[in-house]
Amino acid sequence: METKYYVEFLRDLLSPDESVRTEASDRVQDFVNLLSGTQARVVGDLIAMLAPRAESRVALEALLHALSDLDGCGKLEDVDRSPLREIPESAIHVEHREYMDEFAPR
Repeated sequence: METKYYVEFLRDLLSPDESVRTEASDRVQDFVNLLSGTQARVVGDLIAMLAPRAESRVALEALLHALSDLDGCGKLEDVDRSPLREIPESAIHVEHREYMDEFAPR
């Protein structure tokens, strides 16, 4: 992915506006195959760190889905998923359970 677009995406992912962050998470599936290994690792690490701090169920689902998209393309192997353990159990709802079960064995 071109650096210009990648940096814009990272800015959106770190936006103070939750709706912008959620929309950025949803866009991962559109360009996951364009990410270099390093870009995918940085995005994955960032998303894993953001997930425990998601402010809504929708935002958390978008972040977990983005990680799943990375995983589906084989680009999650070098990502540190340990921050996902910081997601409070009370924040994990039925729509998040499949993702959490998918990442738990790792």
